[in-house]
Amino acid sequence: MDNALISIIGLILAIIIGIKRKVNIGIVSLLFAFSLGFFVFKMNPREIYVKGWPIGIFFVMMSSMFMFSFANVNGTMKLLSEKLAYGIKGKIRILPLVFFIVTGIMTACGADPTIVAFMLPVAIHISQKAELNPIVLCVTILAGALTGSACSPLAVIGIVTSGLAVKEGITNYFSICSATATTMITFSIVVYIIFKGWKIKKVRIEDLTKPEDFNVDQKRTLAVIAVVVILILFIKMDIAAAAFIGGAIMLILGVASEKEAIKSINWGTLIMVGGTGVLVHVMTAVGGIELLSKFLSSIMGEKTAAPLMAIIAGAMTFVSSATGVVMPALFPTVSGISASMNGAVSTAELMQVIQAGSLGSVSYSPLSALGAVALASLPDYINKDKVFTQLLIIAFAGLGWTILLSFLGVFKLFI
Repeated sequence: MDNALISIIGLILAIIIGIKRKVNIGIVSLLFAFSLGFFVFKMNPREIYVKGWPIGIFFVMMSSMFMFSFANVNGTMKLLSEKLAYGIKGKIRILPLVFFIVTGIMTACGADPTIVAFMLPVAIHISQKAELNPIVLCVTILAGALTGSACSPLAVIGIVTSGLAVKEGITNYFSICSATATTMITFSIVVYIIFKGWKIKKVRIEDLTKPEDFNVDQKRTLAVIAVVVILILFIKMDIAAAAFIGGAIMLILGVASEKEAIKSINWGTLIMVGGTGVLVHVMTAVGGIELLSKFLSSIMGEKTAAPLMAIIAGAMTFVSSATGVVMPALFPTVSGISASMNGAVSTAELMQVIQAGSLGSVSYSPLSALGAVALASLPDYINKDKVFTQLLIIAFAGLGWTILLSFLGVFKLFI
């Protein structure tokens, strides 16, 4: 059997085993990378992980997560969300917009998208008296978290996908993330309208509980985060270095427990991104990515390439991580697909639908990692079975919305 085909089968098996056994796909990917690389492809294991492990992306993600872990552990993020919710003075109609913007800003500055676990319960609590449908807040807060993280060079998703894009020759990352942002913003508006987010009861500010003040450690945390953002945006300091400095300063200041902060880092995502990257490196070395590109090209035409790629990305995200698996596996194929069509469908356009099809729609699914976090964070009095079904339907609808925008040529406006 051809080595290229074996490598593709290895990736498929890694995903299937990870899903079936409920284990980290990155670790299974490493198993296949080393086993196939050494025994079948005759590659040096040391060279596999030295050249294949995405050290740059890994360190930037780890540094950002390390810094924000202190803010999560000492309650800074949770209290900040409560203050912002209280600050709208009972104007619940704009609550979805406020939380979309605030969650987006937080993730854009480097907070992990799982911050929805803090934001959603607070927003639900504030909106309970107004009887605002919780599905509206689920969608808008998830959209805000993913839009901010996808569009920011400081955030986890932006770091990973912009790095993957550069490898394929796309340096204008805005052309990619803008498609995802457009998808999520417009779809949030559609959901708000369908679920009648404006038809709610008026809530008096007196009915709301005023949040407590920030304590000393929380004020220090906010100050350090602000300094790190300034270093990155205005001093042009390397993101990984600035974030690590911020985390180290928080550690020295003792704003939160070192043990709890390190424990709260999303190590599973880091390992997934790294492990999948190593297997993709092996696939590239033996021609697996090239073979996969040729196969996808054979089933796509100029008009169907973008919609089919969105469907493939969305289908994969229903059962695996968009950031850790889907984009690292599909982004390397787009150059070959575009070349096979003589540039009729651009590399950037295919990357747009991959990111928008995975992040911009299917991430709402309660079967996805972030969708599951959102569902789990809902208060007990919410009918979670009903929300589960609604989120699943919305995920499919979101994918359809992505395909529609792509078909209408909306995404091409950003290229």
